[in-house]
Amino acid sequence: MKDVKNDFESFKNDAGQVPAGSSFVLNKIHSEIARTAPKKSAVAVKLGGIHLVSSFFTLMACPQFGTRLFFDGEGLMDVFMNISPMFCQAFCGAFYLAVTFILARFVLKYDEWLVVMRSRALTIGSVALLSLGVFAMLAQGISWEAGVFWIFGALVAGEMASVSRMTLKKVFSFS
Repeated sequence: MKDVKNDFESFKNDAGQVPAGSSFVLNKIHSEIARTAPKKSAVAVKLGGIHLVSSFFTLMACPQFGTRLFFDGEGLMDVFMNISPMFCQAFCGAFYLAVTFILARFVLKYDEWLVVMRSRALTIGSVALLSLGVFAMLAQGISWEAGVFWIFGALVAGEMASVSRMTLKKVFSFS
């Protein structure tokens, strides 16, 4: 019986130094996941590159910056402006950011996409505000109203492009 008591005393004294079985395993798993998980900075750089590529192609359809490659005449702006100027501003932002996040879903690996999804509101908001800031510097004629409608369209489209298919089905189901 004395050996059991000594073993218990030894266990009690060592309990703070070495984690017990399940917590030791969980700590090992957690450290392995942390070691192999993609870094946020690397995912941000990759998303930035995707945004630059998608910006190039979306701006090729917009005559506003003089870089149009697709569509003759006034391009997409003419189509959207016939509906209303507010719709044009909101849909331009929506089209611009939706293309980025749809392309990102195809290019990023699953674990990198999960990094984006963990901070989805921050990511979408940052990309939208940075883009609007660059446009404001380039165009120097963006009104406050146009900026608000553009950012609204961009945020809604970025959110819709980044959510899962199941979430979209729930949102748009009318039953």
